[in-house]
Amino acid sequence: MAKPSFISALKSDRCVHYLNNFLVNRAQSIDVSANVPTQIIDELGNDRHAGMICLPAEVGLSISVFDTGMELGKNLTGKSAATKLTLDDYLSAKVDYVGVVRDNSGNFFRSVYIKGASIASLSYGFDVSGNATEAYSLVGDNMTVFDGFVLTKTYDVTIDATHFVLPLTGAELPIQTKSDSYFEGQYLLRVSKVENGVENTLEKEDYTYTPGDKKVTIKGGVKADQKWTVVFYSAETATPIAPAFDKALPPAVRGEFTPLSIGITAKKDIPRLQSAAISVNLKQVRVPQLGSKKILHAPGGVPEVGGSFKILMTDLSLRKLLTYGDNEATETQFGIEQMPLQGIKTDMGLEVLIKSPTDNTQILKRIVVPDIVTSSGGTPATVNGTLMETYSWSGKTGALEISNS
Repeated sequence: MAKPSFISALKSDRCVHYLNNFLVNRAQSIDVSANVPTQIIDELGNDRHAGMICLPAEVGLSISVFDTGMELGKNLTGKSAATKLTLDDYLSAKVDYVGVVRDNSGNFFRSVYIKGASIASLSYGFDVSGNATEAYSLVGDNMTVFDGFVLTKTYDVTIDATHFVLPLTGAELPIQTKSDSYFEGQYLLRVSKVENGVENTLEKEDYTYTPGDKKVTIKGGVKADQKWTVVFYSAETATPIAPAFDKALPPAVRGEFTPLSIGITAKKDIPRLQSAAISVNLKQVRVPQLGSKKILHAPGGVPEVGGSFKILMTDLSLRKLLTYGDNEATETQFGIEQMPLQGIKTDMGLEVLIKSPTDNTQILKRIVVPDIVTSSGGTPATVNGTLMETYSWSGKTGALEISNS
């Protein structure tokens, strides 16, 4: 491979990030972590360790972006045509990550690849003086660093057949992975089919690749109007690729365009709201397999949905809403134990809208938790500060829905 041309260090804009073959727009931080645990083996009668063994890898991927709509969620779940997503879509998602690094001349010389990671958690943040954010935490069992470029190619099938051919030559051709690696000598890192706006990744037993004629043969064949995506390691480094960031998306959406409302039958906007947060723990658990070093991930229970919000302390209208279900209630007493009881016996929904900064009537994203139970509240005060009220809540059934209308 060509030696990269840089002086001493590379800035973060030299790394371009892709999730499921989609460029990540408005990314603010991305962190990849990997650990291969080891176990020391002892034995009776031996005053030294008998040796060490390796356990399956533990890989994590954390992503934080400015929230400008549904695009990242649709890409993560493989449902590019969706107008609505639920937590079931995130639970079943398998996510490929590719991070490609360019030198200062624009040539790619290094790639990081994670295959089939599962989404462990997601969160949203809103602040009166900041930009709306969304963040994801993913877990997986593999990470490979390649000296070269991980290429993703998509092909439209025009006729029914048993296979399709990769129209590649020279340095673009797939390089075989090492036989003792996670990919066990395969040429293709991933093969997936996109049909009706949904992407499904094939298991390695469901396809074969022959490097001589560059055929990808699919068990059950391919059909006209299908779209197939292949991912592979390539020696190609010399062709700069200009990332096509989506200029149609807002640069960011500030707090004045993210109203939050709460209600039972009719939602009420929360006045003087300063910040809000929503978090979801999908409870993914590691599932090992006899005879395989690959780890599966599966839901270990109903998702936990929760959050908080902070308002300027003024009147009692929000406390009336949370305690009695009506912000204009005539009640004058508000025991903290009454708030969760109100949420338990009614379906008090919470809704956050993300609106276009250039067209306040256009909804870029709607986040709905159908049934919150407010369990705690506080009144923090600091010298020379402004009096606040804080509230924390949990979702009663573990449901959350995202849409763009």
